[in-house]
Amino acid sequence: MAMDETRHARLESRILHELSTLLMRGEIKDHRVDTLVSFSYIKLAKDAATARIGVSTMLQDPNHARRAVEGLNSAAGYLQGRLGKVLHTRTTPLLRFVEDHSIEEAQRIIRRIDATVQADNANTSTSTNDDERDSPPQ
Repeated sequence: MAMDETRHARLESRILHELSTLLMRGEIKDHRVDTLVSFSYIKLAKDAATARIGVSTMLQDPNHARRAVEGLNSAAGYLQGRLGKVLHTRTTPLLRFVEDHSIEEAQRIIRRIDATVQADNANTSTSTNDDERDSPPQ
């Protein structure tokens, strides 16, 4: 039986909060997982049997998120056990961690926009200066 949307959203939020707390406390002992990793989203199945959790990183290293996902999936059983103790639900969802590159993609887009704006500003100031030189003195 599926739970109502409010309970579902609250459970998703609670899972992300608990996982983030475990991460920040350094309780995930896998060497591939560090505090430069964050959980960006959760997709909890309607029956709450499984949860897919997006993992992102602030580092530019493309392998960092991949290694972290491997470490988190390796520690999934431990994390499910920890969640089971605090969630007070009949069952604890099976956790599956996946790479999320949306933060990197957003940063890349912002850099492109900034570069375009700077180039436009440089072109505008150059053409303004040229116009001033071409106009007759008053």
